[in-house]
Amino acid sequence: MAIGVAIVGSGHFAKEQHLPAVQAAADLRLGAIYSRSLKSAQALAGSTSDVDLYSDDSGAGKSYADLLARSDIGAVIIGLPILVQPEFIRKALQAGKHVLSEKPIAKDVPTAQDLLQWYRANINPRKTFWAVGENYRYLTKLLFAAEQVRQMGPVRHFRVNVHSLIKGDNKYYLTPWRKSPEYQGGFLLDGGVHMVAGLRLILGRDEPITTVSALSQQQQAYLPPVDTVDAVVKTGSGATGVVSLSWGSPFSDNVFEFACEKGVVKMHFDGLTINGKDHPIEFDGKGVVPEVAEFARAIVNGRPVESRQSPEEALADLEVLEQMLQSGKRDGEKRQLHLQTELLA
Repeated sequence: MAIGVAIVGSGHFAKEQHLPAVQAAADLRLGAIYSRSLKSAQALAGSTSDVDLYSDDSGAGKSYADLLARSDIGAVIIGLPILVQPEFIRKALQAGKHVLSEKPIAKDVPTAQDLLQWYRANINPRKTFWAVGENYRYLTKLLFAAEQVRQMGPVRHFRVNVHSLIKGDNKYYLTPWRKSPEYQGGFLLDGGVHMVAGLRLILGRDEPITTVSALSQQQQAYLPPVDTVDAVVKTGSGATGVVSLSWGSPFSDNVFEFACEKGVVKMHFDGLTINGKDHPIEFDGKGVVPEVAEFARAIVNGRPVESRQSPEEALADLEVLEQMLQSGKRDGEKRQLHLQTELLA
């Protein structure tokens, strides 16, 4: 029997990814949508039938608390602004709902750790599951690149260059909480955790990033507080690499390149080369469909979510990005990372 699920948040990602993914999941049935306003909830619902709408302006019986009180809603998928999302996660877990929340796990590591510690202390994680969505861990091109790197032997050196320019008319920029971010990094936090997750996926769990040293800057005045970070990083085995991320750059790059014992694996956008030989990867979506389906299977099978959806993995991603930003604030100060190593304990 399909699990009743609610989508919480009606932004662009919910429209383009969450809603289609829920509709494609055999184990889920969309029963409700919550948004701050009824208008935005209606916009997400569109012509979808048999979906109840909840919002802050819908009147009695239609609040978020009312949604969580429904016995036929077993899970929620939460995609809300970074600063408010932890409160909604906590309330849903308290109500006994399984949660799939969007990355980043929180605005900073202390906030995320506090939420995770609360979850472990107050909720039985074997009965009520909390997953954090990171669709980059489901992208075919990244999974294939990771497989090829494993076959090429230990990584010696690597570089990640992801550069683009978020313009003033970009639909994501036009969301108020992104135009005036009250959290570290701005678009670097929002988009950078994707790139960290991709890098960590390809390096593998046994190759944690242990130190970072970075410089940061704000190239575009409308992208505060910073929009560019250039970091030198080192892994537990001694491999070194450069991670350059910018959402305020005139460059257009999306390169993940790994020099391994037996050769070089390079991913450039959707193209992959292994020792110079092309291995085209057909684009098959942004990874949200299999991500949501895996979350649903965990609930149906009564088992905790897979490690790639765990809050601990999302926290490790956040630590890498946060320490890059902190190093940038301190003119390249060397920073130590710990959370990835703890995952191996």
